[in-house]
Amino acid sequence: MAIAIDLHLTILGVIVGLILVSLLVHLALRRGSALGWMAAALLCVSVELLILRYGAHSRVGVAAIAVLVPAIYFFAAQAIREVTGLGLTSLRVTGIAAGLIALSLMLLTMPVPPTVQYVPFQLASIFLFLDGTLALARKRNRDAFENGLVALGFLVITGVILRVPMFPALLDEPTPWAVFDAALFERVYIQCMGVLNASLALLIVARIVAKVIVGYRHSSERDGLTELLNRRAFDALVDRPATAPGAIIMCDIDRFKQINDRFGHHVGDEVIRSFACMLSEHGHHAGRVGGEEFALLLLDTGLDEAAAQAERIRSAFDSLYHPAIGPDVQLSASFGVAAFEPGSSVHAAMRSADRALYTAKHTGRNHVTVAHEEDALPAPILSAA
Repeated sequence: MAIAIDLHLTILGVIVGLILVSLLVHLALRRGSALGWMAAALLCVSVELLILRYGAHSRVGVAAIAVLVPAIYFFAAQAIREVTGLGLTSLRVTGIAAGLIALSLMLLTMPVPPTVQYVPFQLASIFLFLDGTLALARKRNRDAFENGLVALGFLVITGVILRVPMFPALLDEPTPWAVFDAALFERVYIQCMGVLNASLALLIVARIVAKVIVGYRHSSERDGLTELLNRRAFDALVDRPATAPGAIIMCDIDRFKQINDRFGHHVGDEVIRSFACMLSEHGHHAGRVGGEEFALLLLDTGLDEAAAQAERIRSAFDSLYHPAIGPDVQLSASFGVAAFEPGSSVHAAMRSADRALYTAKHTGRNHVTVAHEEDALPAPILSAA
């Protein structure tokens, strides 16, 4: 028994499913206005398919299509711009497209060939989507997702351009290209554009989900105040044997509790951020491992060079001036430095540096102490404030 499948309704079902996916992802993640734009574009596609299926022979239906088609590409362009960090379409471009739509609506009331009536709003669609695609194509340092969006964008534009002379065939009206079979064109075109639009929507959803995952991963590994690695992420970094020689610096802001008690926590936070900024300038592997305690992992760095870097950080922080604190209170920090060799435990070097820091705190503070093998103790000692 043969089963007849309505192409318009089949594509409509796919698009409605994509709309639901977009809305569910948006609600679940509570972000991604690009999904809102994409859902609007897909909703317009759904309405257009229903009109093509049931209302294409009425004047109102044709006028609705003249508005819906440019709206589809306007919303899709905003989705691409939003998900890639570009600004929304300019008022100038939107105004030109609106003028072309108005021209089509005016031509629909005149006794001119259908091909002429439909050209302006199709040019508006091309103009709107091409503007967004070119803006993304001009963006520097595009990633794989953005390259995919550019490729899909140009494929969609190509499809819209090819449709211009044959658009009346979708409305069962004559075209100047009688050599083409209207039914065949409609079937092939709707299938191809359905695949392209679905791919575009899925790629935008994938882009947003990927960005959210990266954001959650970043927040799980970074300290919220300083943007340095947090304790868990730094421990994971040093909890494996070294593959290259290096050194680790443990440091602690001196008398930080007194700064908090005297000047307030907001000033204390600013001091911590200033110190963290100094650490980040000396390496990518800097972490906040306690309230006012920090660690800096240096790869391919000898003990003497690491001690020199610690001294530079100490001197810079010692010279830091904060207007809320004034010149009467000196900011300072203490440092412990230890080295490690390939194949050795970086975590053990971290414990040695922590013991050296303990020594620096109890021999006057504002000092750099270097750990040597003979200084090793069987267990780590926590740094004093």
